Amino acid sequence: MISEVKHPYAIIPDLKNAHILIVDDQAEMREPLVQILQLQGYTTSEVDTGQEALQFLIQASVGNIANRGPVDLVLLDLLMPSMNGLEVLQQIRGHPTPELRDIRVIMLTAINESGQKIDALMAGANDYITKPFHSAELLARVQTLLRSQKLEKELMRQREQFALLNRVGQQMSASLEMRSVYGDATLGLREILNVEATALFVQLKNRGILHCQYVDLDPDKYEVDVTYPTVPLRGEKSIIAETVTRPAVMRVNSPHSHPLFDQKLDAPPGVEVKSILALPVLMGGGTWGVVAAWNKKDGEFKEFDVDLTASFSTSLANTIHNAYLVKNLQQNRNSLQAIIDGILHPIYTINENWELVAVNKAKASAIGHPAESLKGRNCFEVFYGRDTPCEHCLVHQTIHGNTPITWSHKWKGEDHLPREWDINAYPLPGNRRDSSEAKTVIVWQDRTEERRLEDQLIQTGKLAAIGQLSAGVAHEISNPLVAVIANAEMLKMTLDKDSDDYEAADLILQGGERAQSVVKGLLDFAREQQYAFKRIDLNESVQSALKLIGFQFKAAQVELNQQFGEKLDPIQASPEHIKSVWINLMINARDAMRDAGVEDPELDIITRASQDGQDFVEVVISDNGPGISDEKAAHIFEPFYTTKDPGKGTGLGLATCLRIVNQHGGTIELTSPPGKGATFVVSLPISNTNSSLVG
Repeated sequence: MISEVKHPYAIIPDLKNAHILIVDDQAEMREPLVQILQLQGYTTSEVDTGQEALQFLIQASVGNIANRGPVDLVLLDLLMPSMNGLEVLQQIRGHPTPELRDIRVIMLTAINESGQKIDALMAGANDYITKPFHSAELLARVQTLLRSQKLEKELMRQREQFALLNRVGQQMSASLEMRSVYGDATLGLREILNVEATALFVQLKNRGILHCQYVDLDPDKYEVDVTYPTVPLRGEKSIIAETVTRPAVMRVNSPHSHPLFDQKLDAPPGVEVKSILALPVLMGGGTWGVVAAWNKKDGEFKEFDVDLTASFSTSLANTIHNAYLVKNLQQNRNSLQAIIDGILHPIYTINENWELVAVNKAKASAIGHPAESLKGRNCFEVFYGRDTPCEHCLVHQTIHGNTPITWSHKWKGEDHLPREWDINAYPLPGNRRDSSEAKTVIVWQDRTEERRLEDQLIQTGKLAAIGQLSAGVAHEISNPLVAVIANAEMLKMTLDKDSDDYEAADLILQGGERAQSVVKGLLDFAREQQYAFKRIDLNESVQSALKLIGFQFKAAQVELNQQFGEKLDPIQASPEHIKSVWINLMINARDAMRDAGVEDPELDIITRASQDGQDFVEVVISDNGPGISDEKAAHIFEPFYTTKDPGKGTGLGLATCLRIVNQHGGTIELTSPPGKGATFVVSLPISNTNSSLVG
């Protein structure tokens, strides 16, 4: 029940059109509430269950209620069937959408018990009213909550404006190119003040005019490409011109009644002016220009808007002043940039925020972007697509320690081939307090080919020396092994198969045969093998190897991912020798994944043309096993070096593969990032200079 009394409360003008939702299962309670609130100018909606209330609030928050905006206040009955008021309140306060979660709620209860009131307030109710209540009390509580909500929203909006002002100021300072500053300034001011249009004018004193440098219009309402007319400072009067001639802040919320208003001079083309705010931009003891804004979307321009714009104007003046200084230094900078661009090594400079300040043509060309487009962006984001600095990078020691530093960086390229670069970082003199100034120059030097040739030369020397040694050792122990094996076989023939002596003789025979196998491998490795070169199809060679060992991969449940290049040029090769290379590399990959217990082993086999445009074709064999450490990778192609358990490998497989590939005029390279498997890339020439050799 509502007690009808006369009351002096009239709705505050700023709170008109507030949307209030009434939730009560009794129609006789909802109807008088609707009448009282609507008489005061409020917009009301009503539902009779908690479930309907939640659905209505969600729909209203996304604008799906015709002729109704979002709900500003809920009058919620405490006692309702199915879902009571406390349950509805808990659902509201726990909703993920802030607009719904922060709605003001007044609980309506007919029970005057402090326990229920405490429960409601603890659950998040903003206020409560006990039935029956006076309409004056109801309206007073409603207005109080709506007023506090309005003030809270205004404070939140002001806080957002301050944050946006700070962000726009930083954005303007980040780019000192004048046109960019003008664009950032007008767009930023339009967002800060929440207006339909903004413009920036510069004063041309010798001509006595204001020239519009940039106009920013709300793209949802206006054509964005417009030309603002020149504003004369003498003769014709206007609000914009008055900002300079006085100079003064011009805040006009009813421009059509203002004596200085001129539709042609005081409005961007096509904009129907409802309000104007214009402030001078002061620089060097005089008025440099004017910033202007039109048509505030959420009411009139207020004193707070003037303060915001004044702060913005000061920030803009400082940015423009700095831009002029930079422009004066541009010629010297261009000369230095020309020198840097003439250096073939990649060179760039960064500030202490890892932002690129200058990039030479060699580095820009390497990543396929113009140098100018890279400035101001983080080096790790541009070069590596990362959100944080690279793990290998030591530049921070130069930035913060002001000392030069050199390090090497190794990685696997997109073509699966290893890369190695030397990186040098040198500190630059300057103002250490200016975080945007270049602090470090970084020079990259490609050592990939140099290191590859060094490794190849060292490996060739090792193989030659070990080959000579192996041949001598093999010949010295070959004849004694023949005697051991022959006598062991004769001894077995004289012994009972069930005797212990027979088993011992058999073990002697097995050991001798294994030793003989090792000796044969040494001799094969040491002697110059006979190669019969002919033109073969690379894809057919790899597929032939797969047919021989494919069943082993099925048994080991290894998934084979095959990607064979199309229209590859044929190669000159010894078919059986080159096939043995593929078999050895694939079997090694299977064993590595099996021994490491990889749950879903995969082997990628790729054939392709050379990635660097040379007359080579490549075979890439890559697994997802544990990989090979740098320490082991340094010895992986050496004879007798093996990562397998004792008795499971002689250590000659990869050494033999290397020798065969070298005999074909090709190369074999290993890349193995920690924990990311191993990748072998075999490169073979399309036509081999040794193709005439048959033996």
